[in-house]
Amino acid sequence: MHAVRPEGLTIAAAGTDDDLRAMITVRTAANPDRPAPRLENLRHNLSAQTGVTFVVARLQGEPAACGFVSIDIPATHAEAHVVVAPQLRCQGVGSALLAEAGGLARAAGKRELEGPVREDDDASRAFLERRGFRIVGGEQALALDLGQIDPVATTLPPGVEIVSRAARPDLTDALYPVGAEGAEDIPGSPGRPTYEQWRAIDVDRPTRIPELFFIALFDGEPIGYATMDDYGRDAFHGLTAVRRDWRRRGVATGLKQAQIAAAKERGFRRVFTTSEERNTPMRALNAKLGYRAEPSLSEIVLRGPADVRLPHGDN
Repeated sequence: MHAVRPEGLTIAAAGTDDDLRAMITVRTAANPDRPAPRLENLRHNLSAQTGVTFVVARLQGEPAACGFVSIDIPATHAEAHVVVAPQLRCQGVGSALLAEAGGLARAAGKRELEGPVREDDDASRAFLERRGFRIVGGEQALALDLGQIDPVATTLPPGVEIVSRAARPDLTDALYPVGAEGAEDIPGSPGRPTYEQWRAIDVDRPTRIPELFFIALFDGEPIGYATMDDYGRDAFHGLTAVRRDWRRRGVATGLKQAQIAAAKERGFRRVFTTSEERNTPMRALNAKLGYRAEPSLSEIVLRGPADVRLPHGDN
C-alpha cells in the first residue's frame, strides 16, 4: 500500500532562494530549540555537494515539509532527512515526501534510506518504525554554558603548537588526510570522504569561521584540527580530528580548549556539539571539559527500505 498524496500538495527539488527559505521555515517550526538553518549554508550545500538533492513540499502553496537525499556516499544506503511542519503532521505529507526520497534513492541504486530523528520526537520515530525502519545509531548533543565557566587555559603536549586557519591558510590542503582519517573512524561513518566532500563540509561552509578553526602542529606538520560554526548567539563544535599516531596524547583536549577560550572571548552564549553515541573517547573528553547533555538537540539514526510502503490504515 502506497501513500495517497494530499490534494494540493506539490513536491519539487529546491533550486531557488525561495525554496531554501521555505526549508528554513519548516525546520525552524519543527525544531525550535535548534539554531535555525542559515540561508548561506543551504546555498553552499546545494552548489558544492554533488549527489545531494533538497526537496520542498508545499500544501496549497505554503511550506509544508522539506528534506534531502544524498546518494554520493560509498554505501548501499542513501542519507536522507524528512521534516514536516508540526501543524501538518498526520495528513499524508510526510508519507508523500518519504516516498519521494525513496524514489530518488532507488533511482541511484540505493536500497535503503538512513537519517536522523530528534531523540525526543516519539511520533516521528514511530512513523518510521511502522515503515520498517530500525535504529542503527545516535548523536548525543551536549552544550557548554560559556557564562558559567572561567577563562580556559590551553594545555598541549611538548612541542605541539596551535594556530588558526585564518593565520595559516596555506595549511588547508594538508589537513585533508587528518580529516579523512577522523571521519572514517567515527562509528557509523559511511566511509572515507573524498577531498571535495571534505572541503565542502569542513572548510568552505560559510558559517565555518577561519578564526575559530584551530590547527595543531608538530615540527610544522598538521597533526590535528578542530572546526567551529558561528550560529549567532551559539557556536557549534564541528569535527575534531587527530592523526591516528597522535591520539590519546592531549591534542584533542588542547584544540577544544583553544576553541572554548576563543568562543568565550567572542561573546557567544554557549557552545554545543554532538558525538556519536559509540564514540567513547570524544564523549569522555566533552564531559571532562564541562559539556552537559542537551536532549532537545540529540538525535537517533534510523535506517529502512527505500521502497517505502504504508502499514495498513496508516497515512
